[in-house]
Amino acid sequence: MSGRSQMTAMNGKRPSSIPSRHQSETVAQHFDLIKYIYDSWNTVSRELDMCHNQPHSNSSSFRNGASVTYYQEREPNPQLKDFEPFNLEAWWGQRVVQSITRNTNS
Repeated sequence: MSGRSQMTAMNGKRPSSIPSRHQSETVAQHFDLIKYIYDSWNTVSRELDMCHNQPHSNSSSFRNGASVTYYQEREPNPQLKDFEPFNLEAWWGQRVVQSITRNTNS
């Protein structure tokens, strides 16, 4: 087989290894969004930690004007009395084990 036939895609066009300008802009926008969310979450987390380190209340204001309010119900919601958190990691682990077991028994 020649090198050219190996590079030909099923539709007869050569695949492009260089992303288009639109793809590059989209990727850059995604990275900007991820960075914004990451930075924002870190800011809120730091403020919440500072809030927890101050003994006077669940709400705190800081010199720079930022504030975090942490909500906690005083009385548990009666509709959630039988609620049990779902351990997704354990569930996926069980699925993987079942899949491996099923494949080795087949």
